[in-house]
Amino acid sequence: MPITTVIFDYGCVLSVTPRLEDYEPLRQATGLDAAAFQETYWRHRDAYDGDATDVSAYWQDFGLAMGVTFSPEQIQELVAKDIQIWARTDRVMIEWARVLRQRGWKTAVLSNMSRSVGDYLRRTAKWLELFDHLCFSGELRITKPGAAIYHVCLEALGVPAGEALFVDDLAVNIAAAQAIGMHGIVFQSAGQLMKELEPYGLAESLAEAKAVVGRFDGQTALRRHLAR
Repeated sequence: MPITTVIFDYGCVLSVTPRLEDYEPLRQATGLDAAAFQETYWRHRDAYDGDATDVSAYWQDFGLAMGVTFSPEQIQELVAKDIQIWARTDRVMIEWARVLRQRGWKTAVLSNMSRSVGDYLRRTAKWLELFDHLCFSGELRITKPGAAIYHVCLEALGVPAGEALFVDDLAVNIAAAQAIGMHGIVFQSAGQLMKELEPYGLAESLAEAKAVVGRFDGQTALRRHLAR
């Protein structure tokens, strides 16, 4: 059964993997040291991304670790700083989605994502128009690696599992997709992904996307050089 659909995770696939320093503005706003911050940040993240924990409860957990209570205004600031951690996109992967759509493949985003991040992207990310369907866990109140969210995405796209390729940075999420009959690749880099796309006949489309972004970068660098 040929692949007709490519489904993308957002965090660390369509978005750039955050560096430790990218968390620093948020860490400073919470007042926690680095070790306590990372533990607190991820402790209830799945529940937050699945909307089982609301925005106030999630962020007050940071306050509890410090013995303080955050005001609504402080929580808004924390939410804004959290969004910025995940706001930088991987231009090659976004361009690949564009190439796939131009060539007739269906595309979708299937991501564990809080309502706050999802709302921000829907307001600001024009590139979301490249996707036939957006499946955000915070809106659906179900998360990966549970099978339900994969079935919801496939049903919305109108494609059988065997025609869908899922790209995610976590092996557990790929294993869950494969368990219901989807194809899957654990994402590490565009170069690694290109090699693993060869059996699906999709490597050339990613190579085209990389070339487009490379040409744009080259032209931008040239314009900056000439403007000096």
